[in-house]
Amino acid sequence: MEWINEYKKLFFEGKKDEAYKLKYNNFPKKLYKYEVIDKSKINTLINNELWFSNPDDFNDPFDSCGVCFNENEVKKFFKDIDVSKLLNSFKQDVKICCFSEEVNSMPMWTHYAGNHEGMCMEYDFSKIDYKNRFSKYLFPVVYQTERYDITNILRDLINNKTEDTAYMLFFMMQVKHISWNYEKEWRIIFKSKELRNNMRLPIKPSALYLGLNCSSENMEYIKKLAHNTIKCPIYKFEKTNNKLFNFKSICIDK
Repeated sequence: MEWINEYKKLFFEGKKDEAYKLKYNNFPKKLYKYEVIDKSKINTLINNELWFSNPDDFNDPFDSCGVCFNENEVKKFFKDIDVSKLLNSFKQDVKICCFSEEVNSMPMWTHYAGNHEGMCMEYDFSKIDYKNRFSKYLFPVVYQTERYDITNILRDLINNKTEDTAYMLFFMMQVKHISWNYEKEWRIIFKSKELRNNMRLPIKPSALYLGLNCSSENMEYIKKLAHNTIKCPIYKFEKTNNKLFNFKSICIDK
């Protein structure tokens, strides 16, 4: 993602509109959301909603903690402020919805779709204008071996050189350890006060995929749902008989 550095440069220079356009032009054509099949997830699907969670509920102990700072330097300009508590307050003030660039990731089906028993929704975010908040606040996760040093950002913040805390939130929410890079994650980040736990999406799923171990009962129920409510094609994954550890999607929307 070589464009990320240019995006950050534009963003920090206050050229947000240019930054959002650049990011929009580098969106993957499709993004995927893995889910288990239960009543709450079915309801969000029927209502065309996305479920947002606080980072504390995620399985990565360092989620939204991908930053560090020089304590001695920070004490010079944050004399009466506990910066760690400040950063934690930013973390508590956001909710996140996660997506992946991959639909056929075996670990993702295992970890987030009930051991291949669940489903995966496909969304085409290119159908949303770059000024739409679902586009503006959709960011790729950056995978690194080290956390991002925000000492200079904190200095600028205290000197009122940044417009708002979005600069801080960008780095806090996007940097994860490289061991998570198989997720190829993108995430929408909203401030908690902007929403409840769920929010209606301006686009519907462009396809639905069912896992290898999805039950016949759930498969028939999702097929009916796709026909009557969502009106999108539906696919079922199956194992392949070849040398590679692959599985393929079969259209069952017939």
